[in-house]
Amino acid sequence: MPATTQAMTENGLKQVVLSLAYANGWAVYHVPQATITHKGGGRGYPDLTLARDGEVLWIELKAEDGKLTPEQEAWMIALPAAHVIRPFDWERGRVHELLA
Repeated sequence: MPATTQAMTENGLKQVVLSLAYANGWAVYHVPQATITHKGGGRGYPDLTLARDGEVLWIELKAEDGKLTPEQEAWMIALPAAHVIRPFDWERGRVHELLA
């Protein structure tokens, strides 16, 4: 993990979130953005879908200054347990709370 979360990339954030999710028993579904774009469907769908014991979370990963596209905003509204996660959320423990 980078020395500070300020320097953490979206990919770096994905790696630490996935590690924690797997360690805490979450099933993970992840479709690389290139696949979605190439196939043309699901634009803006969150990066990760996590499921465990009947609970489902949708997580959109963003760099600290990353902005949601209009399609991503629509998914965040449509999904009942959708979260935007940034490096700061990792640092302050929000991700650990969500995936505990």
